[in-house]
Amino acid sequence: MASAPTVSFSGIASGMDTAGIIKQLVAVQGNQQTLLKDQQATRNSAVSAYSSMLSGISTTVGQLKSLSNTSAWSTTAATSSSAAVTATATGGVSSSLSFDVKAVARAHTMISDGSVASTGAKVASTGEITLKTGGSTTGTKINVGTGSLGEVVSAINGANAGVTASAVQTSPGNYRLQVVSSSTGEASKFELDGLSGFAGGTGATTAGKMKDLVVGANATIVVGADPDDPDAGYEISSATNTFNDVAQGISFSVSKVESGVTVSSAVDTTKVTDQISGVVTNLNNLLSSIQTNTAWDPATKKGGPLLGDSTVRNLQQQVLSTVSSMNAPGLSVTQGGQVQFDKAAFDTAFKADPAATMAAWGADSSFTAASSSVGSARFVSAGTATQAGSYDVAVSTPAKPEQWQVIPPGTGVVGRTVALMRAGGSSKLDFTLESDDMAAEAARLNTALAQKNMGMTASVDSGGTGIVVSALNPGAAGAFTATNNSGTASTQIQAGTDVAGTIEGIAATGRGNLLTLPVDADSPAKGLSVAVTASGAGNVGTLDYKPGVAQSLSQLLSQVSDSESGSLVQAQTTAKNQAKDLQTQIDAWTDRLEAYRATITAKFTAMETSLQSLKAQQTSLSSFFSAAEANSKA
Repeated sequence: MASAPTVSFSGIASGMDTAGIIKQLVAVQGNQQTLLKDQQATRNSAVSAYSSMLSGISTTVGQLKSLSNTSAWSTTAATSSSAAVTATATGGVSSSLSFDVKAVARAHTMISDGSVASTGAKVASTGEITLKTGGSTTGTKINVGTGSLGEVVSAINGANAGVTASAVQTSPGNYRLQVVSSSTGEASKFELDGLSGFAGGTGATTAGKMKDLVVGANATIVVGADPDDPDAGYEISSATNTFNDVAQGISFSVSKVESGVTVSSAVDTTKVTDQISGVVTNLNNLLSSIQTNTAWDPATKKGGPLLGDSTVRNLQQQVLSTVSSMNAPGLSVTQGGQVQFDKAAFDTAFKADPAATMAAWGADSSFTAASSSVGSARFVSAGTATQAGSYDVAVSTPAKPEQWQVIPPGTGVVGRTVALMRAGGSSKLDFTLESDDMAAEAARLNTALAQKNMGMTASVDSGGTGIVVSALNPGAAGAFTATNNSGTASTQIQAGTDVAGTIEGIAATGRGNLLTLPVDADSPAKGLSVAVTASGAGNVGTLDYKPGVAQSLSQLLSQVSDSESGSLVQAQTTAKNQAKDLQTQIDAWTDRLEAYRATITAKFTAMETSLQSLKAQQTSLSSFFSAAEANSKA
């Protein structure tokens, strides 16, 4: 059975405010719970403070990683005097070039000499056409099915031969075949044979076939031209409208013929200094947050939620000591414990010595070859836990590029076709030899490889009578296959091999020519990545690594904010657990206080009941004695 609720009477008999007394007694007992609630509020405030700091640190680490990659710094700005010429800065040097644009690059374009009534009309009677590119005399044969205009367009586009075809309706019921090279320049010229059936055309070499619509041409600029001296100046040409290596530190693209153009680049560190300013702002926000949350207010005699927290105080000191000890140009620490950036000082240092400034911010490294070195090594990147030091590099297997003898030594190779395919079938090229001149054929093949972005290069073999194709980059990722459909198999000379070796005696992961020590390696070099060039197995040498200020700060903040081992994350977890434990104690006190309230309420109720009973007895006795006294007088 459920117990009946306790009924209380507040001072009915006693005249006392028993309800108020009970409330005060419970409040006194509840002081301990109030203290626990205050402690929990402080712990929850600490959790919020840690969360805010960690969020800011995450943003700052991203900025620092970007800043420490000094090879990507944009430290120059380019300008052009012409809206038709676009200039782009490509290095940290100033330069200028004046020129006239004599011609822009054009993609070779051909169009059928005549037209047909529909895309279903037959235009290739033999079912095969021949595309000749790069001065080829034999070309690539393309099967076009029944030879309709539509099939010819699809077959050309499906051949991936560096041209694009389309059926152009020049007027109702009149369709012509147009073929455009995918590249520009003189080398984009091509011929298309095997077509027939186009009526009404004139002007082609053979009626009913193709004629040039646009002749492929290089872009040409003239430097030092003088209208009064026709022999003055010199020409520079490019297969595209972009000129990359004409002037140091600048590239530019032309779009129309124009005279008196000047392009220039000048050192401009605005983008980098804006990056640095952003980092400094976030660092100061972190330092201010630490200062505020650990401060003691003598007026209120209260401290911040992280008062006495050694974790954040240590972080504050580490940030300030890292900045002050690195002596990075433009960066300093104020007396008030903030980070200060002087843009003018940075600019001055950068203009005086760009390499030293970049090293001070990113990383400084040098390589010393071993006494019997088999190669060399250079710094590429470091992990968040990589420490400064000198680290020995050794190779057990050097990186090698994939290499095939695609054309065997000898003569009689004209007409032979080689199929090259990247691993996974991502890119494919069919190449047909047109002569026994291996140097000329290797040059033609290199042009085709570049146009298709195959990541390979061709060269004449040591005997001068065959062609070898090699991957541009060493490693397994550059693997490809070569098959010969003319009866002679291509031969793999060597497979693409990733480098294998050690850093500081610990096995490193090899990819291409990069050796990277795992981030969990038991070494201060963990996370270090170096590019190795080696002729064989053996000791390479010693790499000296010293992180700059951006790299050092990135490492520091990454370590304290690591999701598993970071000191700031662990401190936040501790605060969360403490707040949870305090809630358990608060809940227990709630139950205890309710039980106490019930106990003293029952006691006061019993007292009131007893007093009420005594009062009733007193009234009864008074009535009895009053009646007796009255009777005696009667």
